[in-house]
Amino acid sequence: KCSTYHSSAMGQSNSSVFRPSARRGSRTPSPTSPADTAAQRPAPTGPTRAVNPLPAPTGTQLGLQYLCKSAGSTGLLSILAPQSTQDRAPIDLTLVIDRSGSMRGSKLGLVKRSITFILSQLNSGDRLALVSYDTNVRTDFELTACTEQEKLGMGAKVAALQAGSTTNLSGGLQAGLKLQKKTSRNTRLQKEKTRDAVRSLFLLTDGLANAGLTTTPEIVKLVADARQADSSIMVHTFGFGDDHNAEMLGAVAEAGGGEYVYVEKDENLGDSFAEALGGLASVVAQSISLTVSQPGGMARPRTQFPVAAEVDGWRVDISDLYAEERRDVLVVMTEGVAKLRYYSIISSEWVNCELACTPRELTSDEAAAVDLSVAREATAAAMLQANEDAASGRLAEARQNLQGALAQAQAVDDCEDIRRLQLDLNECLDTLQTSADYESKGSKKLKWMGGGHGKQRSRGTECAYTNSVQRSMKSAASAM
Repeated sequence: KCSTYHSSAMGQSNSSVFRPSARRGSRTPSPTSPADTAAQRPAPTGPTRAVNPLPAPTGTQLGLQYLCKSAGSTGLLSILAPQSTQDRAPIDLTLVIDRSGSMRGSKLGLVKRSITFILSQLNSGDRLALVSYDTNVRTDFELTACTEQEKLGMGAKVAALQAGSTTNLSGGLQAGLKLQKKTSRNTRLQKEKTRDAVRSLFLLTDGLANAGLTTTPEIVKLVADARQADSSIMVHTFGFGDDHNAEMLGAVAEAGGGEYVYVEKDENLGDSFAEALGGLASVVAQSISLTVSQPGGMARPRTQFPVAAEVDGWRVDISDLYAEERRDVLVVMTEGVAKLRYYSIISSEWVNCELACTPRELTSDEAAAVDLSVAREATAAAMLQANEDAASGRLAEARQNLQGALAQAQAVDDCEDIRRLQLDLNECLDTLQTSADYESKGSKKLKWMGGGHGKQRSRGTECAYTNSVQRSMKSAASAM
């Protein structure tokens, strides 16, 4: 049963926003020519506020919100995460690091410093493992509790990493996944009498897989099989520089329920790792399913998340949610029902919530939130389609897709979030002037930015999707 969520920002009770009451479990301490460069374009002027008509829910559980002005018009169904707290779940993190010949010198040095930073942010309740690979795969250390004593030994092994030869990415990935295998949530909770850990694997490479399994379907299957056995393992991929296979790393991250991050410049690696770690440190929910339905059925929701058909409706599957994040799904229905089910990391239990989706008069901020979400979804879809078109040599079609989304964004009332969509679309347009531009930059940026906007998650860049824990972690990394 859900209780009404009262919005302090709006100064009134909103009967279309609900959050569940769940038992709390144990806790541990204007268009621009594509030929222009992004750097030459000033940001559009206008209001600096980001459109977000309601604050994050209070308490520990997720909130559910429906905004729609009239039956049959586009409605916005949103899942809202609570604010972050100092209390968090333990982290089990496996780093799978490329130490092939192309990583020699400053690249590997940056990787070492980034791992050292990660070590400094983990505590005795967390565990870290390191797998490194060139032609040969080596488990430098298995999942080890990050006590001060153990950190000394782990730090020494990180410092000893040396660049080698070819890139056996599949071997490294397989070894890292094996380290994450464990018994089920309930078995572990009963056996260890502890809160379940947030479990993740970070895969970093600067090149192409040229040893072991080398095709995308083969490598993706490794991750898909591991996730089928245990869906709580999240795989995030980091493509370092312009020579990696973004299509493959993106597919691996998609299969792993994680994010693909394009590390365009060497100096961005620390921020990328720090932001990803901040995400792990603020996970509040996993295995999220949002089911929407109405008698007689309804059109498929517009979202970049996986969608499956259900009786009279659809189910949207979302891997996880960080504190302060939101996930927006566009739906068209007359009057229906939304059901939310997820695993709460905070209380170590499954939570269910149900919301009646009824149109009503919207405030100006609420109407702006719907318009923004429509523009965001159009931007993400255009970027991902443009990537497919460009990969097939259809650069003109790719540019046309982005220009259409840009025009749509420019038609929305100006605000900070709309300006970000316009800037990112223009930046992607810059990478579609020639096939060479696309191969070196566009294939990465379109996959990276399209995924970020589609999933409403920051991927190594400062944007509206970054939460306070990620910003704090990036600040700490910059200070090292």
